[in-house]
Amino acid sequence: MSSAPVRRNLGLAGLAWFLLIAAAITAWWVFQPVLHDAADSDLTLVYIGARIGLEHGWSHIYSLDLQHQLFTQLRPGAPFGDGERFLSPPPLAWLTVPLTFIGSVGAFYAWLVLSLAALVAAWWLAAPGAGVLRSLWLIGALAWYPVLYSLSLGQPAMVVLLAVAAAWWLAEAGRPYLAGAVLGLSVVKPQLAFALPAVLLVAGRWRIAAAWAVTAAILAGVSLIAIGAQGLSDYRSLLTEAQTVTNNRYFTLAYLLGPGTLSYVAAAAIAAIALVGAYLNRGAGLARLFTLGLVAGALSATYWHLQDFAILVLAAWLFWRDNPPGWQRAWLLVVALAGELAWPLSPLPILIAIAVWFAFLVVPARTSLPTAVPAA
Repeated sequence: MSSAPVRRNLGLAGLAWFLLIAAAITAWWVFQPVLHDAADSDLTLVYIGARIGLEHGWSHIYSLDLQHQLFTQLRPGAPFGDGERFLSPPPLAWLTVPLTFIGSVGAFYAWLVLSLAALVAAWWLAAPGAGVLRSLWLIGALAWYPVLYSLSLGQPAMVVLLAVAAAWWLAEAGRPYLAGAVLGLSVVKPQLAFALPAVLLVAGRWRIAAAWAVTAAILAGVSLIAIGAQGLSDYRSLLTEAQTVTNNRYFTLAYLLGPGTLSYVAAAAIAAIALVGAYLNRGAGLARLFTLGLVAGALSATYWHLQDFAILVLAAWLFWRDNPPGWQRAWLLVVALAGELAWPLSPLPILIAIAVWFAFLVVPARTSLPTAVPAA
């Protein structure tokens, strides 16, 4: 055996051990709050919404008074601050209903297991490479701070990540309508993939976008029927309050441009550039288009947290599958480091890193403009 494969295998093994150690250390640090109190997670807020729906009716799930009452019961002595609100769409509460029978602590650990399973399933569907190299993508995901932070909070990010990965896999398999229907399930946390359907539509993959629209419309319609006029009024009130919470926009362009009109204009401009990029890349593969939609969403979001960057794990996998130049692949390391150190370094490095990645994706790859657009 030549020395080159041996060195490569040793290098991969060394990297795997480094990532495993990093994952263990980061997980130990990130999970300290929930190890002390498993109810100290965002899932508790979803659990509260589900409990209110079961006990008081779904039209009351956004009642601030009822949320406060149940929060006090579940976490006596904990402050009911402006970040302690159930604000997710009703389908997430419905998804959590089976977990209400095992209590808030049991619900968190059950959700953690389900989230890990969703991440592994998404990796199985979408990660590039083979053998040990492919395994490194999963270990790397589990070592990344935004992913572990999302898991520690009981966030639905892994569910959305799996839905988008499955949608890409189904689309590649020539089942665009089913892909769009699965993509519609991302509405449990819509900001993570909100730009993707528009990118697919402009790129000519209208069947996926149409199926997404139908699924999203059905879920929205059922949700509106369930919560009624009172629930909608309560929801709008909570959203208005959420817009004034600095933490909800800390990892968005508002960090640079302020929370006023300018940041919304910039977000709209990025969305418009993403659509231009989608048209220019209309002959590209689905992996590139899905990556463009996810990265554009992360950069143009007006409501975003550090844990939401976990969706970029899937974007990285699909980006690698598109066979970009080596120097563009290397930029993923910059994105990863900026996300890993986002708290001490501020949001600026991660926003810049994603903006550069976004620029890579807007400009068509040299092999991405065949004479005929692939079938949707």
